Amino acid sequence: MDRETALALNRRLLNNLASDSTDTAAGEMRLSTETYCCPHRLAREREQLFARVPQPVAFSAEIAAPGSFLALDVLDTPVLLTRGSSGDLHAFINSCAHRGAALASGSGQRGRLVCPFHGWTYDLDGRLASRPGDAYFATPREECSLQPLPVSEKYGLVVIGTGAAVSAGQVDTALDEIGPELAGLALHTYRPIARRQLDVQANWKLVTDLSLESYHFRSLHRDSVARVLAPNAIVDTWSRHSRWAFPLTTIQRLGDLDESLWPDSIEGSCTYTLYPGVMVIVNALGAQMIRAEPADTPGHSRVVYAGVARGDCDFEEARQAYDFGGDVFAGEDLPVAEQCQRGLAASRRDLLLGRNEPLLQFWHALWRAAVE
Repeated sequence: MDRETALALNRRLLNNLASDSTDTAAGEMRLSTETYCCPHRLAREREQLFARVPQPVAFSAEIAAPGSFLALDVLDTPVLLTRGSSGDLHAFINSCAHRGAALASGSGQRGRLVCPFHGWTYDLDGRLASRPGDAYFATPREECSLQPLPVSEKYGLVVIGTGAAVSAGQVDTALDEIGPELAGLALHTYRPIARRQLDVQANWKLVTDLSLESYHFRSLHRDSVARVLAPNAIVDTWSRHSRWAFPLTTIQRLGDLDESLWPDSIEGSCTYTLYPGVMVIVNALGAQMIRAEPADTPGHSRVVYAGVARGDCDFEEARQAYDFGGDVFAGEDLPVAEQCQRGLAASRRDLLLGRNEPLLQFWHALWRAAVE
């Protein structure tokens, strides 16, 4: 983030904190419970927001070194990211060309990928290097490469396409609208910490909603997040992305300083939401990615929480911040999302999004337009 942007955001944060206000929408929005409970809507979302749309799935830092790999599940597709010896990033369906077994799980470093089923071996660029009993097969090895997926690596983030409707060009330009902002974060210089995967008994949008408003800070997070962060948020949107920031309680110190002495970064936490709803949360020690996607029923989602550390900060402090955020998310946010899912399924009452929840309104309008 450039200094002028940081100064402008800090001014707005400081003003909102001083007036105990937050950025707002023009009015209230009403949502039908079908948004979270309708299986037909879920099917349309899976197609229109996931199968047909480029998906941000990882930080570049998670697969930075030549020879590294990262196995992911993106909706119904097992995905394998690899970094070749020349530094090129590849994405494949994580499936052996012989009988379909997964070649790898988790993350790590390997010179080659060996299928655990029959021992077929692949180079990191996807080419079949060898297969036991080669003489028994008539199909040439060059026709048995791994099935590639379109992949792009920009601004320290990895974007892929899993459906046939997603072109390499769409993947390559998916983040360009917000690219200058993301480029200023220098996420490519960060170091990997860890990633968690969670199954949640709540709609994927209920999980995503948690990271789109600070209205709940003073109640749900009164003994955790609210001790260090204030809910007085500022909001900015692009056509399909958004930025949401809220201040550290210590931001008040800036009011006593000349702006020439203000920091080059925001005095708070900043969340970028990337279409179709992937969170990249940036703070002084690192960044986290929260990616929620629909499972097979409206009340079930799969969630990933990944973290990276700034290259110039203490790694242990960054790891502790990652763990703190992950524990709050898993221990405070997600249980409430599951309660909401049960309550909405039972009551079938419309939801109200207040003027103080502008990002919820922005994103639900985008999602609704995509599927309706």
